Amino acid sequence: MKKRITINVDEVNRNVVSIWENPNNKDLNIHIAGGGGTFNANSLKELVAGTEEENYLPSDKHISIHNSPQSPENSMLKRTVKYANGKQDTSVQITGAIKTDNLYTPALFRICGDLCRDRYLLPELCGDEIISLGAYTPSRDQLRFMVVVSDKDKPFTPDNEHPSNDIMLAFSNFSVTIIWSYFNQPSHPHAIDFFLSTTRESGPVTGFDWWQIYNLYTDLYMACANEYFEVYGKNV
Repeated sequence: MKKRITINVDEVNRNVVSIWENPNNKDLNIHIAGGGGTFNANSLKELVAGTEEENYLPSDKHISIHNSPQSPENSMLKRTVKYANGKQDTSVQITGAIKTDNLYTPALFRICGDLCRDRYLLPELCGDEIISLGAYTPSRDQLRFMVVVSDKDKPFTPDNEHPSNDIMLAFSNFSVTIIWSYFNQPSHPHAIDFFLSTTRESGPVTGFDWWQIYNLYTDLYMACANEYFEVYGKNV
């Protein structure tokens, strides 16, 4: 069964992200709500500023988490963006976090757009398992979250002193933790995604300890917040 992470907006559940386990190989598929578009910018400032909606290319995106049985040391996370024109972009993260280091790796950091938009509505007669993050008001706040992956026997260790929330989801071979918090400025129409990728030249990335995950979350949060104030001013 698909696990669907939702949040309540104006007393209506909205889709944040969903995770489906393939029953055949136990790989995971992390899916962002469909019907959106992709804008590839050259800088964080451009991403935060966004562009006209017609410049976003219609696309569908997902991240797959592979058990990678052919490798005793590394696992693969793969981000796929399929464009409406038939083109496709992929990037991968090869990591020893799960099999070698017994630690954690980030699969996605996302600054959500305005979840009031119709494309975030849940499907009718939705039979998925619903996990709610609570409620928020997009006209007042921005929702940010990170998806963290680890071995099924190595769930993420939360720190009550970190100013964020977290939930853990159990799958056959993986633990998935959602860390989320809010930025007290109005949500924009567009979302911003970050995916940690590797190359042949860089080699596999090592695992992150729990405090390194929190540091990365905070660094991304603050970098985007600072650019937000640079682009829009501090009196928005």
